[in-house]
Amino acid sequence: MQIQAIRSFLAVYETQNMTRASERLFVTQQCLSRQIRGIENEFGVKLFVRQKYGMQPTELCRRIAPEFERLIACYDNAQAICAAQNGEEPRKMTFVLADGMSNYMDISMLSELVQRCAGRSLVIEERPAAECVHMLRAGDADMAFLLEPFDDTMLEHTLIRQDYGYIAMHRDHPLAKETGPVPLSAIDGLKTVTGVKTNCATEHFRRYCAEANVYPKCIASVTNVTGFVNHLTQDDIVVTILGCSIPLITNPDVVFRKVVDPTLLGKCHCCFRRGSEDEELLRELMEKIRENYAVA
Repeated sequence: MQIQAIRSFLAVYETQNMTRASERLFVTQQCLSRQIRGIENEFGVKLFVRQKYGMQPTELCRRIAPEFERLIACYDNAQAICAAQNGEEPRKMTFVLADGMSNYMDISMLSELVQRCAGRSLVIEERPAAECVHMLRAGDADMAFLLEPFDDTMLEHTLIRQDYGYIAMHRDHPLAKETGPVPLSAIDGLKTVTGVKTNCATEHFRRYCAEANVYPKCIASVTNVTGFVNHLTQDDIVVTILGCSIPLITNPDVVFRKVVDPTLLGKCHCCFRRGSEDEELLRELMEKIRENYAVA
């Protein structure tokens, strides 16, 4: 279990709401859900009951929460003691993720790498892609994770993951009758649900559609696309998702088809600013992150 996962648990426990917790931590609700499930699986217990208006802690959860609070306090105190020993304030690293990128990234893995390689704690923020680039150039962030294409002026970067665009639909939808890839032109004019407009994958999907003169009828842009698909009952809607989200879909009535144009929708890069005072360390971290994700 990682410190970041415990912080996520406490944010959900305190707010009893995934939306407010995700806003507090600057990560998506999907990322929070994965971390909560990871703790539950590790302990073999149920900590929260998802209800219509929030997350209800179980009685066991209420008993565990004070222990996690003390653990976080001890961790922060240990950092402060070590920093004081060296005569400096505790040093942190700031990673920024383009909106929606936390669906790609294992936050706990990133935190562990930064702690192991740099001896620092990690602050993670999820922001619009253009703002992430601006923060890197201004020195307000140490590293960013962006979907290609992006303006790489002054940035060192390497491809760490790549993914495909898919559409998800009810099994009674006409496009679900066939198998295999579907051309982008097939969704022209169809009722479509996408991620929110600031989501980096959604931004690129819209751009690709415009370039191909394909115009789906977007009826909704939602923050939690996987949650929408898991409750999908209508047979006249397609939902745009990336392949990495498919394992999170539990709705047995949903069918997936890969979109073949563009072939690759999600090329994720790890980036940092050239000339950074921590350039050597950041390059080492970037290489370790690339190794951990092992681009196929």
